[in-house]
Amino acid sequence: MKQDLKKELCEAFAAPSPTRKREFLNRIPQSKISNLAFLRVQITYIPKYVWGTFGIILGIAILGGCFLEQDILWVISALIPFIALTAITEYVRSEVYLMAELEMSARFSLKSVLLARMMILGMVHLILMMLLIPICTIYNAVSVFQTGLYLLVPYVLTSAIGMWGTRKIQGKESMYWCMGTAIGISGMNLFIQNIFPIVYEMKYSVIWLVVLIISVAIIIKEAKRNLKQVEELAWN
Repeated sequence: MKQDLKKELCEAFAAPSPTRKREFLNRIPQSKISNLAFLRVQITYIPKYVWGTFGIILGIAILGGCFLEQDILWVISALIPFIALTAITEYVRSEVYLMAELEMSARFSLKSVLLARMMILGMVHLILMMLLIPICTIYNAVSVFQTGLYLLVPYVLTSAIGMWGTRKIQGKESMYWCMGTAIGISGMNLFIQNIFPIVYEMKYSVIWLVVLIISVAIIIKEAKRNLKQVEELAWN
């Protein structure tokens, strides 16, 4: 929304100043909740399929290492975009299921809820990466640094493109965008590994690192924009 138009709307529909607001709010009983308890409550609202996806991919990494050995890195690298997909879909779930307005009027702001859930999923994803990187390194001749790049780049690239799309596309179409992004990056990962395996050599690690840094910067930028957009929707 343009700033001039937003300013004019604020002036045209300015609400009168509330009287005895503090006295009224003090009469309403409010139970206090700690940040830890708030995070614990939000964990229960994360769908079971999200946790199931983590377990399946970790199980594939452990079992696949015994049977696939050197190929396990490329299999996990192709599956990593779907881990990022679970976080992005959780980020837009309220809007997809038309619950955003209801959650905006709840006790805790939608912004706080989104930040809490992203923090939870981010910590779980970090733990998962810390488990996957050593497992994939054991069965491959590449270094820990390279393994980390080959797993992190598909993850952050999916997140960056997905978050950009969810800001531009509204409703269920944003879910399709995220799914298409994860499938596309997963397929591209397998295609490059089979057709152009040379890009996985150590001398090209700088390119992978640049892509990683740019993707992280885009994620931070899009996260700020999306949170700002949530605040504007709450004002509307």
